[in-house]
Amino acid sequence: MIESVNLTKFYPPPIKSLFDLKSLRDFLGKPREKIPALIDLSFKIKEGEIFGLLGPNGAGKTTFCKIANALVIPTRGNLYINGYDSVKEHDKVKGKIFTIFGGERDLFGLFQWRVSVEKNLKFIAELWGIPKVEAENRINYALELLNLKDKKNEWYQKLSAGMRQKVYLALPLIIQPEVLILDEPTVYLDVFTRREVWNAILELSKEFGTTIILTTHNLNEAEVLCNRVLIFNKKKIAEGKPKELIEKFQTLKIDRKLLVKIKGKIKIEDFNGIAEKINAYTQNGFTYLGIYIKRDYLKDILAILTNYDVVDIQNEPVTLEDVFTHICSFDSCVNSRAEEKS
Repeated sequence: MIESVNLTKFYPPPIKSLFDLKSLRDFLGKPREKIPALIDLSFKIKEGEIFGLLGPNGAGKTTFCKIANALVIPTRGNLYINGYDSVKEHDKVKGKIFTIFGGERDLFGLFQWRVSVEKNLKFIAELWGIPKVEAENRINYALELLNLKDKKNEWYQKLSAGMRQKVYLALPLIIQPEVLILDEPTVYLDVFTRREVWNAILELSKEFGTTIILTTHNLNEAEVLCNRVLIFNKKKIAEGKPKELIEKFQTLKIDRKLLVKIKGKIKIEDFNGIAEKINAYTQNGFTYLGIYIKRDYLKDILAILTNYDVVDIQNEPVTLEDVFTHICSFDSCVNSRAEEKS
């Protein structure tokens, strides 16, 4: 189990230049406002769960991942992994946790560039103390699952960025850690490769019971993969299962989109003042509309549509992305008003 207890991190503001005497004097002599990265973040992750950390740029996602790896020391609060403090007792958790930072970046220098993919993976398996026969089975399994068998004899250096990313994502399938942290693992990947990576993540959770923390800006990815998600921006905003959050926020009058097919033409000006935006095009005698509805104006839109020959109408469902956008925008609004008052 993983538990974050009032996890807080403030960074000192950057100094402009060590060679600028005035800047250095200010740096040493004046108290300066610190930059918050995490503020009193508390949550629990169950064993074997895929848990999503969702937030805008600068929310503190990577800072959290670095605290888990004892690369950053929190200002206050604690992060516990299987009951051990991730920083103070890191020697007791470092063999049970594996982290992939920002796609294919080899932060820990595991890969040798002028060595084949297969030899690299065998070397890393040996570092983790995996017996030779077992390592070969796991490597073949990972290469098969990620569709990398045809690349196993190529130098790591010669692979494209996307292929290197896939090779790096083969490591948790080989190492099979108790806890896996994935910091935006599918960034830069095409849609087909992304699906292969999703399958690998689900396989780790299902077959090996790996507890997975996933940070991502791809809300569809979070909706597909995660058992629960935490939406935060330095501090917690919302937490729960993706479906539960969607159902909850469907009742909050989020701006919605109607997809409408009408026989003939329409007057766009009929919707002035009650539609946020309208996308329209005509084809084969039909007009296709995407109507973004202002809050509380659904009845007015439907009343106008009764004047036309409507063939089909659909209410585009609320997604996790809609929820994320809505509550993060609301949180930003509240924070800016609080700053104005202070």
